Amino acid sequence: MIFKNIRLKNIRSYKETEIKFPEGAVLLAGDVGSGKTTVLLAIEYALFGLQPGQRGSSLLSNSEEYGEVSLEIDIDGIKVVIDRGLKRNAKSINQDFAAITINDIRFESSVTEVKQKIIELLNYPMDFVRKNNLVYRYTVYTPQEEMKQIIIEDTEVRLDVLRHVFGVDKYKRIQDNAQRIIMWIREESRTLQIESALLDVKRNELDSNLKFIKILESKILVKEEEIKQSKNAREIQQKEVDSLIQLVTEKENFKKEIEKSAIMANNKQEQISRILKDIKEIDESIGNTKIQPEYTKLSTILEQISKTKKTIELLDKEYLDLNSKNHSLDILKNQELSKKSRVFQMNFCPTCLQDVPEVHKHNIMNATESSIKEIEKNKMALASEITRIETELKKQKEDLKNLEHERITIEIQNVKQENIDKYIKKKEELLKNKESIEKDLVLINEHIDSLKKHSLEYTKFENLLKIKKEELSKILESEQKKEIEFAEIRKETELINKEINKLEKEIYIGERSRQKLISMLDIENWLSNNFSNLIKFTEKNILIALRKEFTKIFNKWFSVLTTDSFEVYLDENFSPVIVHNEFELDYQFLSGGERTAVALAYRLALNQLINSILSKIKTQDVIILDEPTEGFSEQQLDKVRDMLQEMHLKQLLIVSHESKMEGFVDHVIRFRKVNGVSTVVVENDKV
Repeated sequence: MIFKNIRLKNIRSYKETEIKFPEGAVLLAGDVGSGKTTVLLAIEYALFGLQPGQRGSSLLSNSEEYGEVSLEIDIDGIKVVIDRGLKRNAKSINQDFAAITINDIRFESSVTEVKQKIIELLNYPMDFVRKNNLVYRYTVYTPQEEMKQIIIEDTEVRLDVLRHVFGVDKYKRIQDNAQRIIMWIREESRTLQIESALLDVKRNELDSNLKFIKILESKILVKEEEIKQSKNAREIQQKEVDSLIQLVTEKENFKKEIEKSAIMANNKQEQISRILKDIKEIDESIGNTKIQPEYTKLSTILEQISKTKKTIELLDKEYLDLNSKNHSLDILKNQELSKKSRVFQMNFCPTCLQDVPEVHKHNIMNATESSIKEIEKNKMALASEITRIETELKKQKEDLKNLEHERITIEIQNVKQENIDKYIKKKEELLKNKESIEKDLVLINEHIDSLKKHSLEYTKFENLLKIKKEELSKILESEQKKEIEFAEIRKETELINKEINKLEKEIYIGERSRQKLISMLDIENWLSNNFSNLIKFTEKNILIALRKEFTKIFNKWFSVLTTDSFEVYLDENFSPVIVHNEFELDYQFLSGGERTAVALAYRLALNQLINSILSKIKTQDVIILDEPTEGFSEQQLDKVRDMLQEMHLKQLLIVSHESKMEGFVDHVIRFRKVNGVSTVVVENDKV
């Protein structure tokens, strides 16, 4: 990987600046606080985003609401551009967006996904996605003070960090996980031991239940036989009761038949009473009267009535005709009178429109007078005839009325005689019916007497039925009691069987638990005594090999950076040990330059060792040194030239305010801060 350029907008003291990074050794020069370290922090932010514990306020300018970093890098000829933004909210500063462009194809995604993509491109281990990027810190960029802090750090903390960086922490994780498994096995074993301890108790309980179930099964057989015998006795008794019920039912039938026959006898007696009553009424109605019917006289009167009605009809018709003629004459008379009046008043003819002579008027009037006299003569003749007919009609109607009265009188006499004949016939029928009913009544009474006699014979079966029913009730009660006892035994058997099934399952589970306990105890023993020791032995040998190689590289770089003759090595905790003239020197009592040399040598050795272990990572050709010569003497500064020549890197970024360093590098980028704003004043200026 090679850094190509970086663009900063509102990042710390930068407003908007773009910086290009050439290949080779590049010095970032400038006064303290001019903005050199900001560039290094921005590079790390562009690659990995805000680190755990890092705040956005450490990057975003205090006076700005939004900031942006864009970093272009080259990875094996692939152009990669990373863009990240920061945004100020009401309470905090958060990462606003993240995007990555690979060969001009842009992907905008979440902060974590972009970081994951970069780690894939750099070929870093993926377990660093959600952690601090220690591989980057210890191979590319580590602030000098942070490296010194690692050296004086607590040994366990330093070892944990180095284990993680070297990838050896997996052995510690394996040990921790193995210990967790052992603790889990022990917890599970306690439960399994309890289950196993109860196994013998449950087996004894199972044996007791099996013996008890056999006793219950024998009781069931006995009860079944008792119930069978009871049912047989009940069925025999029931048959006897049914027979007696049938006999008693016969008596009831006799009783019902007697009641039915008594009702019939009463009905017959009532019929006789009604017949006698009807005969009495007939006798009262007939009495001693004897009427002779007049059928011949009635026939004569009916003929006279018919003739009289015909005569009346003819007279009515003639009367109507005469009235009609009289009315017609009245109309004709009125017409003549009207004509007479019109002619008398007429002065000229309405037809020919000529004057009418008086003579002509008198002629017409004379003719009209003659016609009126003739009409009145005819009317008088008609009036005389109408009076005659009216008199005749009145006489005929009076005769008709008398004839009708006589007809009705004769018909009433005839009807009375017919009714008397009917009463006589009805009386004869009633007397015959009475005689028949009296015979039936005698037979019914005889039948009733016979039924009473038979019913008396069946009375003895009622008492016997009562005794048999009581005996049947006792048998049923005994049978029900036996069935209840049988059901209780069956229920108890069912419960015991369920308990047996439960115990068998629990014993099966207990046996499996005991087998599982044995297996788990074997696993625990193997993990505790074999596996853990093997992991510790493996980790120890790997750390010994790493420490040996680390010591070799550390000794090499330390000898390059110092002028005095020192013997250095790393102890088992990877702490640097410095020996001078056979005396071990404490790190705290070294000079500032010597401490810087120890930290720088440790850093370079760590870088070289990690690159050799993680041989496929893409950051092996670049390194950033932040104030690597703090406290160095002139002689040590001269040693830095040798160190740079030994490194053989494609790109080396050095942050330093030592002017002598400008002679050791290929390029110089100068920084200056004016009125709180950082700018790049000279790029690629080789002194």
